[in-house]
Amino acid sequence: MLRQRAGAIVRDLNRTSSLRSYSQNIPQYHSKVRAIPFAFSKEAAIRHVGVTASAGCLFRDFIGSLGAKYIGGNFQPIQPIRIQPVYFPAWFLDAEVESYLTDEDNERQRIVTAYFNDCYLPGATFDLLGRLALRNDQVEPALAVPFSQSLTHQHGSDVICMPYTISPLDVISSTRSSSFHHATADEDARFEPRFIKTNIEAAYPVLIPLYLAQFPMVQQFESTFVIEAYSQPGRFFIQVSGPPELPEEHPFDLEKYIGCDYLFLGDTPSSHAKVRVLAPKYDKNASENVALWFDGLFSEPGGAEKLVHPKGAAGVNIHMDDLRVREWTTEEANSIRGWMNQGQAIVQLKDVVKNLTSIENQMQSGSVKVTQWPPSSDPKQGLESVTAGLESFIKAELDKLQKLEKSRANTAPEWWQQREKQQTLNRK
Repeated sequence: MLRQRAGAIVRDLNRTSSLRSYSQNIPQYHSKVRAIPFAFSKEAAIRHVGVTASAGCLFRDFIGSLGAKYIGGNFQPIQPIRIQPVYFPAWFLDAEVESYLTDEDNERQRIVTAYFNDCYLPGATFDLLGRLALRNDQVEPALAVPFSQSLTHQHGSDVICMPYTISPLDVISSTRSSSFHHATADEDARFEPRFIKTNIEAAYPVLIPLYLAQFPMVQQFESTFVIEAYSQPGRFFIQVSGPPELPEEHPFDLEKYIGCDYLFLGDTPSSHAKVRVLAPKYDKNASENVALWFDGLFSEPGGAEKLVHPKGAAGVNIHMDDLRVREWTTEEANSIRGWMNQGQAIVQLKDVVKNLTSIENQMQSGSVKVTQWPPSSDPKQGLESVTAGLESFIKAELDKLQKLEKSRANTAPEWWQQREKQQTLNRK
C-alpha cells in the first residue's frame, strides 16, 4: 500500500538518519565516476514546485508561490519543512546481445539481436529513487564532469553523496537466470535470457543531482518532492504518505486512484530501457516488450532492493575496475554506439542478401514467374538478363557486407578486445 511504500522515503527524510550518515562520510568514488553539476539552487527548486506544494497545503501562500514562479521580485513561495541536495548514484548502459526468440505456436527458435542504448539502472536503493529512471533525453555526456570534492558544496549548500550499492554487472548475471515467464516478449513469442550472448556491454557510473524537499499537507499528510536538477527546473515527482494514526483498515492508497503510487509533473517518467530488437528485421512488438520486461526489473517496489550487492559499496567498488565499466564521456559513448550501429547495419544487410538469394533460387528453379515489361521478344533471354542483374546486385551487397564486417572487426573498442581475449584464455 502507498502508506507503506511512500512512508520509507518520508521517514528517511524526516529523521535524515541515513542521509546524515552519507553527509558525514563522503564515498571514495572510483575515478571512473562522473557527476552532473547542479544546474540551479535550492531556492530555484522551491520556486519551481511551490505552486504545486501550495495546492497540496490548501493553497497556503499560493499567491506568493505563483508570483515567485512566474513574476519574481519580492514574492515569497511556500517554504518546505526541509530541502536537501543529493547526489544519487546511477548507471547508464549500452549493450548489444544475441539470444533466442521462441515462437509459441510451433516452438521455432529465431536468433535475435537486441540493442540497448542509454539504459538507466539505479546505483542504490532509497525507495522511490531506486524505482525512477532519473534521466531524460536531454542528458548527454557533455553535462558530466569527473567527481571531485568541490562538487560536495554547490549553490551555497552541502550536497549529500550516496554510495553505489548496485552493480550493473550483477544485473546482467541475474538476467541470464530469469525464467521464461518473466521474459515473455509477447503472446506469441518468448525471449530466452538464459542463452544471452553478449557482443558488447558498457556501463557508465554517473551521479544524478536531485533535490529532496518535504512539505506539510492537509490533515497531517506529508509529501516528498524529488526534483531533477541536471537542467533548468523541469520534471519532478511527488510521494504522499498518510498520517501514522490512520487505521490499517483505511489506508491512504494513491495507486488505487491514478494507477501508480506517485505523481509526476513537468514531463512523463522515463523508461529504464531503449531497445531495438532485430529478428532480423526490426521487430517493434518484441522491442517494446523487451523494454517493458527490462523496466519491470526496477520500477516495481522492492525490485532494486533485490539487486543490492551482498558486500554493499565495497563489493560494487571492486566491480568498478572491470573493463566493462567506462567513463561517461562523449568520445567513449560515441565510439561504442558507432560500433553497435555497424552491427545493426550488418544484421539488416545479411537479411537483404538472404532474401535476394532466396528469390534468385526460386527464379532459377521456375517456382516463381518473372513478368517482364515491356515484354521481351525472347522470354528465355529476358529471364537470363534479369537473373544476371540480380546476381550482380547480390554480389555488390555481399561485397558491402564483407567490408562492413571487416570494418567492425577492426574498430572494436580495444578494451573489449582485451576482455574477450582474457575470457577466451580463462575458458581454456
